[in-house]
Amino acid sequence: MRVAKWLLIIFFALVGGYYLYTNYGMIHSEELTSVQIEKKDHKDDAYYIYVDGDKYKVKNKNIWMLLDKEKNYDLTYEWYGQTTPTIKQINQTGDHDTVGGGH
Repeated sequence: MRVAKWLLIIFFALVGGYYLYTNYGMIHSEELTSVQIEKKDHKDDAYYIYVDGDKYKVKNKNIWMLLDKEKNYDLTYEWYGQTTPTIKQINQTGDHDTVGGGH
């Protein structure tokens, strides 16, 4: 009986550790293509956009100001744990220009 108790404790410790690691220890990244911004919002120094009912944080105020609700965007975002996903990269759909321009 004593061994079963310790095995049960070890099992729950491993499952709990795995849950915490995958939800709070790893940074998840995903992409959305050809999406339209439904709403823009800001609170104090935090800037947000809403896409398909989900809230995403935009770190840079200048980028947030340039976003237009009537255009389609491709965006990459990251999150970990229960944090609000943060936009890492955003481009207009179909815009194949490279950074720095070209001739």
